[in-house]
Amino acid sequence: MNIVIIGFGGMGQKIKEIALARGHTVGVIIDQVHKQANYKNIKEADLSEVDVIIDFSSPSAVIENIKVAIEANKNIVIGTTGWQEKLPEIQKLSESNKIGILWSANFSIGVNLYYKMIERAAELINNYEEYDIWGIELHHNNKADSPSGTAKEISKILLEKIFRKDSAIYDKLDRRINPNEIHFSSTRGGPVNFSHTVGFDSASDTITITHSARDRGGYALGAVKGAEWLNGKYGLFTMEDFLNK
Repeated sequence: MNIVIIGFGGMGQKIKEIALARGHTVGVIIDQVHKQANYKNIKEADLSEVDVIIDFSSPSAVIENIKVAIEANKNIVIGTTGWQEKLPEIQKLSESNKIGILWSANFSIGVNLYYKMIERAAELINNYEEYDIWGIELHHNNKADSPSGTAKEISKILLEKIFRKDSAIYDKLDRRINPNEIHFSSTRGGPVNFSHTVGFDSASDTITITHSARDRGGYALGAVKGAEWLNGKYGLFTMEDFLNK
């Protein structure tokens, strides 16, 4: 496939490396500041020979990028977070224009399997009120958002499966946490940190489930494999659809 990469930071560069290793070409790189970019924004780019677009840009740019992809009749893989409230609108556009869109807050296959483990653990813990629930995430010092999209997704799973909890708190707490709340805290530091831990905590013991990434490779590989899987499909998909292939 001939791939366009939007956003050429650490993730974009790793995506290019893995895409080339898997036999693809990267004909277009779009980035506001990177010296290797062909274009500063997608409107300037020649998409005529492109098979798929992979977007790891910014929330402010992603909707415009999707609309241009639709106009150009190109499928798009999106790893950008912070725009999810627009998903219903984008789903309608993808279906009416027969464009494939694969979106995920986290493309790591390991993380998406981790979601499944958290889901099953939460179903079990739901039956035992003596266990409280908390979460911690650690990311590198260049991470732009807090909490991460991954932390929000984990919280969503926990709140859906544990009926005594109905709210996730991400900010600093200057009070006692309420019984219906889950505190999911965030730490930022270091050059390469990606980890999430969920704790199920009783007076007698603690159960923790952790996913830690060694580098960006797993995230980039998932995005490239997702682009391969998306070829020939249309509609809005998530990594849940990819895992159930």
